[in-house]
Amino acid sequence: MSGRKDFANVAAGFSKEFGVKPEGCLFSPGRLEILGNHTDHNHGSCIVAGCSLGIRAAYRKAEQVTIVSEGYGKIEFPLSDLASKESEKGTTLALSKGVLKGLSDKGYRIGGFQAFINSDIFPGAGVSSSAAYELFVVETVNILYNEGKIPCLEKAKVGQYAENVYFGKASGLLDQCGSSFGGVQYLDFHNPNDFRVTPMAFPKWLPHIILVNPGSSHAGLSDLYSDMPRDMWLVADKIFHKKYLGEVENPAEALLLLSKPIAGLPERSRLRAIHFFSEDARVAAAKEVFSRGDLQGFLALERATEKSQEQYLQNVMIPGHYEGSPLEAVRRAEEIIPEGASRVMGGGLVGSIICFVPEGKRESFIKKMSSYYGPKAVVEVSIPPHGAGRVDDAI
Repeated sequence: MSGRKDFANVAAGFSKEFGVKPEGCLFSPGRLEILGNHTDHNHGSCIVAGCSLGIRAAYRKAEQVTIVSEGYGKIEFPLSDLASKESEKGTTLALSKGVLKGLSDKGYRIGGFQAFINSDIFPGAGVSSSAAYELFVVETVNILYNEGKIPCLEKAKVGQYAENVYFGKASGLLDQCGSSFGGVQYLDFHNPNDFRVTPMAFPKWLPHIILVNPGSSHAGLSDLYSDMPRDMWLVADKIFHKKYLGEVENPAEALLLLSKPIAGLPERSRLRAIHFFSEDARVAAAKEVFSRGDLQGFLALERATEKSQEQYLQNVMIPGHYEGSPLEAVRRAEEIIPEGASRVMGGGLVGSIICFVPEGKRESFIKKMSSYYGPKAVVEVSIPPHGAGRVDDAI
């Protein structure tokens, strides 16, 4: 989590860039997917948490939007230019405009601002730097123009809108909820008209959470990520006559039906649907595991998710690129902590893995994994109690 020195630095960066002091500072966390990989976009359930890695920002009201990102340059645009453009898809400019348009469409006040930001989310971290960025923009406008009164769920939905429509990535709502709510949350998407976010007390018995980044970037992979929900939507429509797999009334019967190839149904789609139903069941089981403080039960669910990702979801590596892949990192982690758990987190294909490292194994795990990927790629994280919001007395 960021300390006073971090925010003093970002405030100094703002003053150097804009020649005036900022009005305030905020922190927008990344997210940790505790359980529920690729379930949100098909109206399943998941458990998400905020992450101590995130975006720090200093901000001030202005006529137009100007955002300077330390190490990444500047974007700026007037409020009259919020239309979605094909040429801007896949960029932070698109996300910024999408957030403002989403807020405006929901009836919230919008306005210009200047901001200086930096991030300690390493490339390919898999903690959703895009959601952290979306919530940074949302929260800046929330503070400056809406008295900080926009509800967390509405902020998350605006971030998702920007990512789906403007950025061009078919993500669910898990990422944005992690950054918006913080803490640990149980998300139930089964009924879109009664979407529920239930806070969970974070279990003190949970092991160390360590992220390992094998080194690849998510850049340019939006189409491959979007294929995962599309494959599941295809099964929902073609086999069950539903829009989302989460709408299927009897998941057990669905799994039985999908246990064998189905004529006319692409095999990859069938396998990914199997992952959805089994993963959704694991999330439900995790609620009971959390309530009774069952560490071994929790680790068993995490290991089962890793197997499902590899066998059914197929998001553990880009085909033909094992070296430097999340799967390679998982295999190495399993050798060091067979009594722990490691798996791909988030979209997958490339990016980091999340590792639950038992007490007594932390130092040896970090040392060994650092020998493979370097010390900067092995990061222990914690869970902030709150989501994106102002940091009082930071400047």
